[in-house]
Amino acid sequence: MDQSTSITHKRRNWSPEETMMAFALYCILPPSECDDTGSDVQRLASALGRSANSVSLKIWNIAAHDVNRQARGRIGMTHGSKLDALVWDWYAEEGDVFLSRCIDLLSNALVRAKQIPGVNAIDGYSYLDTATRVLLGDERTGTVLQRVNQSYFRHTLLKNYRGVCCITGIRLLPLLLASHIKPWKASTPVEKTAASNGLLLNAFHDRAFDQGLITLDDDYRIVVAHGNVEHSEVNDRWLYDFEGKRIDLPVVNPPSHAFLDYHHRHVFLESAS
Repeated sequence: MDQSTSITHKRRNWSPEETMMAFALYCILPPSECDDTGSDVQRLASALGRSANSVSLKIWNIAAHDVNRQARGRIGMTHGSKLDALVWDWYAEEGDVFLSRCIDLLSNALVRAKQIPGVNAIDGYSYLDTATRVLLGDERTGTVLQRVNQSYFRHTLLKNYRGVCCITGIRLLPLLLASHIKPWKASTPVEKTAASNGLLLNAFHDRAFDQGLITLDDDYRIVVAHGNVEHSEVNDRWLYDFEGKRIDLPVVNPPSHAFLDYHHRHVFLESAS
């Protein structure tokens, strides 16, 4: 039985700190783990003295304001709190500084949940890692922050690109990578997680794009660095046969032309400075 629904919870408003915890959880978990059966949703509910359904609804209200996904079809409370939109404004203003505070609050809540009898028995399917493992492991704070950002970015691209490589159409999850157009190391905190700065690619074409062997033109068609890729039977099959092909665009937030221009000028080998 859901540990967090075994007692009656009085309805009360969400505080800014509690909303920040739900925001952090949303950034870590895939959509499939954000409902009231998710193990980390149940853990956070126990720590806050709320029902798992309440936490799940809060997460989906926060998701409704996510411009990177603009999810439809999942509805939270009829009248969401102003805080659900404000957390995105705070994140846009402060980036990783704000996200770090959210992660710290969530980590502390999960620690409290571990002290509640019966909560450790909560277990469920975890996609990649549960929030508990990500936040309560032995990794340094900077590493945790990077993993949370990458987790959010990957889940966003998987949703927007329908779980399909935008070049080949491959639909094998272990082979799909969330590729940055403007490289991670050159991006601002907000750019690192912007859906318009991403492509969902298979591992081979992710590497080719990252190394500047291919790029996209302004019409989202594939361009090969002719001066760096010689013609051969294998190279033609894996690279040149795709040249001129338009990628499959995401449901929302297509690749930004500003990010593509950066890739043209600084990464693509034919023109990188």
